[in-house]
Amino acid sequence: MDQIAQYRRAVEAFRPLLAEVGEEQLALSCPCDQWDVRGLLAHITGAQRGLAAALTGPSEPVSEDPREDFEAVVETILATFTPERVAASIKTPFGERTGGFLLGLATGDIFVHAWDLARALGEPTDLDPELAETLLDGMRETLPDAARGPGRAFGPEQPVAADAPAADRLAAFTGRPVN
Repeated sequence: MDQIAQYRRAVEAFRPLLAEVGEEQLALSCPCDQWDVRGLLAHITGAQRGLAAALTGPSEPVSEDPREDFEAVVETILATFTPERVAASIKTPFGERTGGFLLGLATGDIFVHAWDLARALGEPTDLDPELAETLLDGMRETLPDAARGPGRAFGPEQPVAADAPAADRLAAFTGRPVN
């Protein structure tokens, strides 16, 4: 499965959960301690916009409605990360990387936060098992220990059953308590 297809599948895992969010769900707490649902949605669109900005330059939210803003940023990502740009080397805040590196970050961010949103809404967390397994394999190879800990992007890996759904194992790997 190519990276653009992975991104599309992560978006498809997130969309139905986002559709369930109404005003009354915005204050629900999320498994990632620092955010409620409102903060999580702001983070997702902001992070996606920031990753696209490495290729397109900065942009602003298009709407205060998280659904509209999410769809706009997804459209920007899909228009920006063409197969040529996925393969190209670009200067990023992380040094010289490929567009695929940035698209991989965008994909993982949406998918892991889809899990967070599912958990906050009380919905099943067994999201796209094939994609979850692919992302988990990739993160196991690339996530440095320096990215884990207080004030960092990821918490310490959490315990999870070996036969748990792939999305739950991915969440645990990224520091979310799943039990």
